[in-house]
Amino acid sequence: MNVPLIVAGSIGLLAGIIHGGAGEVLIVRRLSPGALASSPFGGPVMTKTMIQATWHITTVAFFTLGFALLVSGSVLDGDAVRAVGVVGAVGFTGFAAVALGLGAAHTRSLRSLWRHPGPAVLGLAAVLAWLGAL
Repeated sequence: MNVPLIVAGSIGLLAGIIHGGAGEVLIVRRLSPGALASSPFGGPVMTKTMIQATWHITTVAFFTLGFALLVSGSVLDGDAVRAVGVVGAVGFTGFAAVALGLGAAHTRSLRSLWRHPGPAVLGLAAVLAWLGAL
């Protein structure tokens, strides 16, 4: 049993639940097609559809890596633990880097990162996954 991987995986699953459920209700459903730009793929409704699809692809990625880390920490053994753990750690490190980087770039301040727990939660999952994998 690898506790850091189990905790990291649980964080990933929780992130998927919150991102998919609360994000859909609080963010995606509130997007007004009238306020969105058209794209080369269609009008504002298509833009909203692409945002929603991208949102939920991210949710699936959180679930997938979270589940993989949970299995790695609880069921797998030997080299498989490390291999799956590193994949999960790389994934959550990338998620955290994108969230931190885009947050800082768009707001030009790290203060906004305190308003949303995503970057910190993703960073915590990454740190725990690296600890468990190595």
